[in-house]
Amino acid sequence: MKNDSCKNNKLNNKGFSLVEVLVAVIILALVAGPILMAFVMSARFNARARETQRVSAVAESVMEEFKGMSIADARVAYGTAPDALVFDRKDFMVEAGSLYYDVRIVATPFDDKRKETTAEVVKPALINPSTDYVFTQDMYQDKTVYDSILTEVYNYIDGVAHISASHPETTPSHLKNSITVKRYVTLTVNGDDSTQNARVDIKYTYDVAAYGVDGTVVPAHSFADIEYPGTDKPYTDLSSVYLFYSPGYSSLAASGVAKINDDYITIKNNTSREITGYVVKQENPIYGMNITSCETEYSPHVSFVDVTPRQYAEASDSLASFNAHEDENLMYSLKVQVYADGSYESGFTGSPLYELKGTINSDRDE
Repeated sequence: MKNDSCKNNKLNNKGFSLVEVLVAVIILALVAGPILMAFVMSARFNARARETQRVSAVAESVMEEFKGMSIADARVAYGTAPDALVFDRKDFMVEAGSLYYDVRIVATPFDDKRKETTAEVVKPALINPSTDYVFTQDMYQDKTVYDSILTEVYNYIDGVAHISASHPETTPSHLKNSITVKRYVTLTVNGDDSTQNARVDIKYTYDVAAYGVDGTVVPAHSFADIEYPGTDKPYTDLSSVYLFYSPGYSSLAASGVAKINDDYITIKNNTSREITGYVVKQENPIYGMNITSCETEYSPHVSFVDVTPRQYAEASDSLASFNAHEDENLMYSLKVQVYADGSYESGFTGSPLYELKGTINSDRDE
């Protein structure tokens, strides 16, 4: 019995063969390779994401900083020339001093064809009803129109793909990203030197991109324009026109009211008289939210035809927040570019790491 037991123990102590070891190594390599590659790719992705987050935070911080000052203030703060519109910042610090970036800020007046700006915002007491035309947009108009657009587009898609039956959870609000809305606000002065008529016409155009539902492709489609024709107001000695309008934001953050992709604001004079045109952005109380992000993304197309241009910032319906400004255009397109550390010394050559565009209002006395 003792000898048999020893024999069995020897048989059970047999190890792995070379072939088995090689097969195990190959299997381990095949399994571990993709896992290691996934870790490497994940690390790279996370590093890029952290970098993007850092540079975007730098750009947003600079944008907010500029919103708190006038262009004249910025020229003092950055030590630039009295007419400078480009501002460079060196060594913007993040992460407790471990990282630095250089920043270039480019401000462009909306009326960039004008070599010298002499815009003066007049106080409400100086508006003369006999010689000045004042238009104030209805604060609820954009929301009313946008709600009707959503319904119209939903009905169109439902008529082709029958989404109300196949996807009853889909509502008109789910279609916002598929719709492109453009708004045209036009103030026109007609007549001659003895009799003038001023009016504002507002038009909304919209279309929907191709939309797929359960294999059914709803083709892209343009709809009939929605128009709010104005009414002529007569004058015999018209001098200035004031267009107060609610900005049409493209940001989804404001889509609870209206998501307007492009805003076109025009003042045109078809008479031989010299007319001064004022464009004023109104604060719209029905947003009921912090619309800072919407404002930084807002870039309207503003144009004047045979009109002396005057552009300026925000005012309430009552005109109560008007202030006097001289020698400064008040609406600026702003571009914040974030570069790697050392770009300041090299003159900001090459491409920026991140770029943020928006608008600012230089609404302080100069």
